[in-house]
Amino acid sequence: MAPSRDAPDSGLTWRMLATAVLVALVYAAAVLPAFLAGPVWGAAAAAAAVALAVLSARAADRVALYAMDARLVTSSEEPELHAVLDRLCMSSGLPKPRLAVSALDTPNAFAAGSGPGSAVVCVTGGLRSRLEPGELAAVLAHETAHVANRDVLVGAIATFPALCAGLFLGWWTGLLTGRDRYGAGRAAAFAGGIVLLPLGIAAAVLYAVGTLVGLSLSRHRELCADSTGALLTGRPSDLVSALDKISDGLRDASRDDLRALRPVSALCVVGARGGGAAGLLSSHPPLERRRERLSALSWRLASGG
Repeated sequence: MAPSRDAPDSGLTWRMLATAVLVALVYAAAVLPAFLAGPVWGAAAAAAAVALAVLSARAADRVALYAMDARLVTSSEEPELHAVLDRLCMSSGLPKPRLAVSALDTPNAFAAGSGPGSAVVCVTGGLRSRLEPGELAAVLAHETAHVANRDVLVGAIATFPALCAGLFLGWWTGLLTGRDRYGAGRAAAFAGGIVLLPLGIAAAVLYAVGTLVGLSLSRHRELCADSTGALLTGRPSDLVSALDKISDGLRDASRDDLRALRPVSALCVVGARGGGAAGLLSSHPPLERRRERLSALSWRLASGG
């Protein structure tokens, strides 16, 4: 298996454990007021928290595909993409993930699922139209690496609350802007958005908390997936080129496309806030840092290290 050329990343392992603990603390903090109200309420809240955690692990991939309006595709529908995944899985020794395609014009890709046997890799139409075959293979290798590194489960649990909140925020802000697609006219849609203001504020808080929890894992997991994916293809430069093109595509994307991408941004190969900007709350490491690490890996591979 190609990734085994590097020792397992202990930093990623510790971050996954820390994220799992942090998620548990968030759930515990949410349940505590119910316990203060009485043991029956506390037991009901604890059961709901456990059910939500299980749902996070089992349904995060389906929610992510729904958020991206993506559909699963067979090898007869997308033979080239499936052929690339077949080669990557043969190299990594992993079960082949399901493959999905989104019609979104913004270039990006993500992996989701509860483990190697249930993972799904999704690419957008914009990604396929902008990347050369080698670059597309590098991105698919990056997403396959998330499965190989087994961070998809912890990532799913950590990002699921923010994912659901992001979906609601997209719908709610659409009401506030009075979009006719909600079928009630601009004035009625805006009025509905005002009525739902408390839920919108709660969703915004949940989205912020979920994003902060995900930050404890997301930046390092992306760096590890860069390295593992580049080892799978043996061509780190292809991933560097792909990251640059995706980042440029995000900068040029419309506001509507960025809004559609927001719920799954933390799962994507490049974050929707400009492709790995160095901001404190960015879900992804700075693009320059990713370039430097991949260039160092490319030199190492060329020198036989």
